[in-house]
Amino acid sequence: MNLISEKDQLIIAYSFDPDCKRLIGSFEYLWVEGTGLAANSTEIQPPTFKTGKIPVFDEEAQKWNLVEDHRNETVYSTSDQSKSKIEYVGKIKDGFTLLEPTSTFETWTGKAWLDQRTDEEKEALKLASYPSLTNRQFHLTLVMKDLEDTVRSAINAIEDQKRKAIIDIEFNKADNFKRTGTSMLFMQEQMNMSNDELNALWEFGLAIPD
Repeated sequence: MNLISEKDQLIIAYSFDPDCKRLIGSFEYLWVEGTGLAANSTEIQPPTFKTGKIPVFDEEAQKWNLVEDHRNETVYSTSDQSKSKIEYVGKIKDGFTLLEPTSTFETWTGKAWLDQRTDEEKEALKLASYPSLTNRQFHLTLVMKDLEDTVRSAINAIEDQKRKAIIDIEFNKADNFKRTGTSMLFMQEQMNMSNDELNALWEFGLAIPD
């Protein structure tokens, strides 16, 4: 709609973006009789607004609407968790959310991120993520926790000579020890240790300067 002034008049005009029609600002405008308003502007005063919403001008209806404004906020793809900055005015597009996932294992349920792994899967990953202990850290841990003799006795009690030799080599000649390694599983079994107990032992060993 192209309004024409019926007289010379000084007005406050409100400018809007030519593409998304969001409010840009206001300015004094000498509206001369028989002419239209400056391009991309209106004499209609926009409504009061707060952070999070911005006036957007509807040229057809000749009115302002308050529209969500999330520009410069970070959104996350609900399909692959990739993040990006919002550059548009309006509601957040489908397939994105402002909620940040807390781990790469979470999937979007439609309302929230949810880690749908089983407790067993979570525990297996936790154990596999532990750093290795060096030979020195491992054996110092056994000595300092009074476990060295117990472990050696358990190895000596193995009846299968080949298995005994393998376990003995792993305990005494390995350069490092993995939390989920064969020798650790043997020690855990022989000493009837829970995962939490062995984890605590492992963390103790990791704190020993190598």
